[in-house]
Amino acid sequence: MNLKSLRILFSLIIGGLIVLCIWTYWNLNNYVKSVEKVRESNLTTQTLTEILSLIKDAETGHRGYQLSDEESYLEPYFEAKSQIPPHLNLLDSITSGQEAIAEKVDRFRDLVEGQMEIIEQILGAVKRETPILQPEELTLLASGKDNMDQIRRLAEDITEIDRSLTLEELQDEGSFKKLTPINLLVIALIAFGGVLLLFSRAVQLLEERDKKSKNLAKAMDHLEEATQQNKQVSNLLRNVLDSSRDGIMALKAIRDEQGAIQDFEYILVNESSTFMTKRDAEQLVGKRLLEVFPGNKGFLFNEYKKVTQKGRDFQSEIEYDLDGKLTWFKVLATKFEDGFVVTFSDITKEKETGIKLANYTQELKRSNEDLEQFAYVASHDLQEPLRKIRSFGDRLLTKYRDDLDDMGQNYIDRMQVAAQRMQNLIEDLLAFSRITRSSELPGKVDLHKVFDEIQEDLFDQISRKEATVEVEKIPAVLGVKSQIQRMFQNLVSNAIKFSKPDELPLIRITGKKLDAMAVSEKYAFKPKYETYIEVTVADNGIGFNERYSEQIFNVFQRLHGKNEFEGTGIGLAICKKIATHHGGEILAKSKEGKGSEFIVILPASS
Repeated sequence: MNLKSLRILFSLIIGGLIVLCIWTYWNLNNYVKSVEKVRESNLTTQTLTEILSLIKDAETGHRGYQLSDEESYLEPYFEAKSQIPPHLNLLDSITSGQEAIAEKVDRFRDLVEGQMEIIEQILGAVKRETPILQPEELTLLASGKDNMDQIRRLAEDITEIDRSLTLEELQDEGSFKKLTPINLLVIALIAFGGVLLLFSRAVQLLEERDKKSKNLAKAMDHLEEATQQNKQVSNLLRNVLDSSRDGIMALKAIRDEQGAIQDFEYILVNESSTFMTKRDAEQLVGKRLLEVFPGNKGFLFNEYKKVTQKGRDFQSEIEYDLDGKLTWFKVLATKFEDGFVVTFSDITKEKETGIKLANYTQELKRSNEDLEQFAYVASHDLQEPLRKIRSFGDRLLTKYRDDLDDMGQNYIDRMQVAAQRMQNLIEDLLAFSRITRSSELPGKVDLHKVFDEIQEDLFDQISRKEATVEVEKIPAVLGVKSQIQRMFQNLVSNAIKFSKPDELPLIRITGKKLDAMAVSEKYAFKPKYETYIEVTVADNGIGFNERYSEQIFNVFQRLHGKNEFEGTGIGLAICKKIATHHGGEILAKSKEGKGSEFIVILPASS
């Protein structure tokens, strides 16, 4: 082959190669376009799949929230709400040049956005007061199901149309694909890559779904546990209600079309209420108040309506005709949801006791009035003859002393002494009876001033006996000053009076503060105040046998004869009454020949 032939052959080869390259380029360009369309088709299918998956996840999430009330189930919904709009935009951009499916894609967008609005409305209609789905929720769920079916059908239509267009493109380039294994290999690689992508995505979705299923199972276990706990709490509440001695009933309002309360229906009763009303639970629960107890009509029914409508508690003691027997009940009604809870107890015996107590109080009042009348008579009518006796005795001694012998003068002296003793006795009795009827209000009493005044009042007695009175620092007490002073004056006077003949009297007065607990532990009486003052009046006198430590506080009780020591036998009784009248106590400790201690407990001044 010559050079020319070689050149022609080379040119032909080059031309053929060029033509082949152009043809290959043209076919490859068509193939690239076809591949691009195939890729767009795959992306369309993928985007549709992801949108459907997001909607399904949102559906699963809001149903899980409705069942468990766990907000964690709403995470797929919020994710779908944020991811779906960009996916829809991507779908629009992919299919913008395809007139055959653009309209369906727009319709698909409207349905998807509508489905998300339905889910949002369902979440807004969920009510936590009851686990039962509300009618509004059921309606929205049905609407959502229909809309979801349309979404699936439309997604299938779009996929089918897109697949048909893709098949047409593939059929146009079928011959080239058979001649160019490279094109087939590329298509195979692209197809394999798409399948691999879809597979990996499917595996990821399955893993996520498996994880969510496990979380849902765990949540269901928690829900079952919570349900069991609620059941236990319910049983415990029932046991608590049934163990109450008071009757407890819960009722809900029955209203007409205008919302006005017509009656109340029993929804719960405890055992005490059935016992007191003599009706078991089956005769009450589900029945109407005015049907079971028509006696409630009127005052009680109106009060129960006020409790339900205004939320104001109603409390009263009422007499009710229960099956022909008048019974007193103490009633307390409080609002409970659209109704009320009434707590009541039978106080018939207490009322009867109260009537008896009122009668006793009236009798006691009459008795006190009689005593006051007696005190008035004693203070006026009984003292008048004594004053005349003493007056005439003084006149006899003044005018006729020289005409009387020693015996006559002795009789008159004894008469005067007896009259004086009688007058002292009447005055002490009056003082004893007036202690609890004092009009003076209690206040702060400075015991140092009190003992200073006592020493001034007893100056003659103290001087005559050469007695010593030592007073330590004592906190102030709460009481009536005149009575407190009279009590301690009696104690100091007795300490001087019952002194030893061969020893000068020494009276030591001390005091300290005690709290209520210490008082209750140390002394046999129940304290009424938080703090008390313990005052001790100790002497070195003749003392007494301690077995008489309580007896000496009785009226007219004396341990010595009238001729040994003067007095009426009422002084310590007055001290006892003053101490107890002030919410305190007085006690005595002594040994014969070794002196005595009088301990006075009085409330401390704040």
